[in-house]
Amino acid sequence: MLKVAKLGIAIAAVLAWIVPAAYAGVPDVTNSFYVPQRGTVGTPTEGTAALTTFRGCPGNDLTSWANNARIKVVVKDVNGNGIPGIAAADICLLFNGGTAAQGFSGVGADSVIANSTWNQNPLCPDVRCVQADDQTDATGTTYITFTGSTPGQPGVGTKSSLRRWGHYDSAIPVYVLGFQLQGRLTTASANGTYTLQLKNLDTTLGLGATLDQGEVVSASDFNAIANGIGINNAVSFWRDFDSSGSVAAADFNLISQHVGHNCATPAQ
Repeated sequence: MLKVAKLGIAIAAVLAWIVPAAYAGVPDVTNSFYVPQRGTVGTPTEGTAALTTFRGCPGNDLTSWANNARIKVVVKDVNGNGIPGIAAADICLLFNGGTAAQGFSGVGADSVIANSTWNQNPLCPDVRCVQADDQTDATGTTYITFTGSTPGQPGVGTKSSLRRWGHYDSAIPVYVLGFQLQGRLTTASANGTYTLQLKNLDTTLGLGATLDQGEVVSASDFNAIANGIGINNAVSFWRDFDSSGSVAAADFNLISQHVGHNCATPAQ
């Protein structure tokens, strides 16, 4: 009996050592989070002020995702320790690629249009995972810079021809190793105080099962802004591209620069 008791103590000691080590590499959603940012990595702008550049064009050009528009992603374990070395491909903004009417489903954003099935002329890239710029560092931190990453400089954008999509969604989920993270408006805020939303100059067409209507800044999009200046309705938020609080002349000037742009134009 004494030997059995000693064996039991030994097993318990081994498990006590193994289990915390196992949990140390597993993201804990109460400790992990993402934060909207723009500007430099060293002195970033966070919170509401960061959202002024959270807008893009299907061509990912000019003013699209300006000033290193991004989210900072922080991944921690149940003990509050950062988890280093999580691969960039395992950290994603997740898109379904299209709508239910187009035959797409899943847990990603379902009204962001990023598919070659219904957008063939020009042929658009299939975007499902907008992945992190790099693996997590020693503190469990990395970035997803929307326009594209710069090798060796996480949080600094370089435009990529693969970061092209149209329309918008009210909630774009952020996943790490299959765990969905909550957002914080600032690093010091509580989890759940922010939900990622990305505006797009393509605001109107492309949600149905009709070929070549999506991922383009069309006359319909231009007219929606021109006729929406000073109007406050259900879609005004998405047409307020600079997040000033209203659809105004600045938004008209922005879309005027992008009319006719699509997932292949301008070339990159």
